[in-house]
Amino acid sequence: MTDAKTMRAAVLADFGSLSVVDVPIPDLEYGEVLCRVNACGMCGTDLKIVNGGFKGTWPPSMPFILGHEWSGTIVKLGAGTEKSGLAVGDRVVAENHAGCSACPMCRQGRYNLCERVRDPGFKLYGHTAPGALAEFAARPAVAVHKIPDSVSDLAGALVNQAALTVHAGRRADIRPGSTVAVFGPGLLGLLMLQVARAAGATQVIVVGRGARLETALELGCDAVVDYEKSDPIVEIRRMTNGRGVDYVFDCSGNPAVVEQLFRSTRRGGKIAMLGLTGGKTATLPIDLLALDEIDLLGVRSSPNCYPATIALMASGAIKTEPLTTFQYSLDQIDEAFAALESKQVIRPIVLL
Repeated sequence: MTDAKTMRAAVLADFGSLSVVDVPIPDLEYGEVLCRVNACGMCGTDLKIVNGGFKGTWPPSMPFILGHEWSGTIVKLGAGTEKSGLAVGDRVVAENHAGCSACPMCRQGRYNLCERVRDPGFKLYGHTAPGALAEFAARPAVAVHKIPDSVSDLAGALVNQAALTVHAGRRADIRPGSTVAVFGPGLLGLLMLQVARAAGATQVIVVGRGARLETALELGCDAVVDYEKSDPIVEIRRMTNGRGVDYVFDCSGNPAVVEQLFRSTRRGGKIAMLGLTGGKTATLPIDLLALDEIDLLGVRSSPNCYPATIALMASGAIKTEPLTTFQYSLDQIDEAFAALESKQVIRPIVLL
């Protein structure tokens, strides 16, 4: 740790673009550690925030530092972290939700649904509190997790999104021997297919288009459906002997696919919604939902899922190498943002 007082960060000062400027290195509050950020990913939600998709909520004000998918190295321990099990030099990742610890949801361990989101005790880093597209980040020790040497800094930057898919798998209660369809072969979908496989699914189908379907096959799915060439409903029904899949995971954030999700699911099946639309709405086939007793599940963040996710990565059950091939410096933030917006890359990773 140097004696420097400022750091470089990608800051949202106005909707539409990020600027790299010097800002103060964050001071530590009680129970926090300071990390040198090594790698930080940019996701579709970041894109929607930059473009004003959640104006007035994410961020609550500007200027603002984005970034919630990152890995780093601890450089300073604050007061109240003596029994955290953390040490200077530890390589870590950090959760982006810090609940109030007192509301009914937090007390149930569902701190991703903290009921005091407007109170000072709640922080959603990269959304309502400063993110990690910066050289340094301060985080509560309780939200920080060590990563082993077998998990690289680049892979660590994907733990946040991979943990979301672990949470989705737990919410849906994937059973061994089940069939799964994943809509949207972006980073989330490509991680979801691997987590579904690790949970015991024996048939995983990915719906999307273009070269990302080849990546899905490389990462272990059984079949792909290019929706520009075939009807996903027809193909999924064909592959499941007309029955439909047990579980559908929507990672696309596209309201237009909702009808396809329902008509690809078997009677009594489950649909988990992971992708955000940026405020757009969708029409639900209510009769199908009710008469087929389909469970529709919302999935937010990754409460209590980081340890399992890190273990899956360390074991090789989640492979990240094909997902981290596009790397940028902080000075190339505009280029990384443009690549994300044009969907040229699966995940731009900023190295700091």
